Amino acid sequence: MSFGTIGILNVGAGDTKLSFDPTNPAEVIRASRIVKDMIRRGYALLVATGKDDDGRPIYHRATDFDEKTAEYIIADFDPVTAAAADAAETGASTPSEETSDVDTPAAPPSRGGRQKAPAPNSKAGRRLKASNVHAVAVSRSAGG
Repeated sequence: MSFGTIGILNVGAGDTKLSFDPTNPAEVIRASRIVKDMIRRGYALLVATGKDDDGRPIYHRATDFDEKTAEYIIADFDPVTAAAADAAETGASTPSEETSDVDTPAAPPSRGGRQKAPAPNSKAGRRLKASNVHAVAVSRSAGG
């Protein structure tokens, strides 16, 4: 039987592995709490979301984790999908729907910094059950 795992790299005692075995609820609760804490502490959580044409895994960064459902939340950065979701939430039109000839001023430049992660129920994220996927966590201090 195969179930989801997360390999935690670069910890003081060596690499560690957590599992999300659906037949062991206590283990899932423990692993969920650890994963949520890692996200709060700035770990990069990379979740295998599929395979490329050569059969190698494709990883996407998890921006949040829902402890109640044991699901990774993966940001969806497709510009067309994101613009449509933003328009639906605010009631504004998407750029393709605008027909005005009036130039609107550009948004002020970003001051940099970390992007805010989407809320757990946000339409901007995709949810993946932790029991179905493999992930890797890397601490902020890794590599240097």
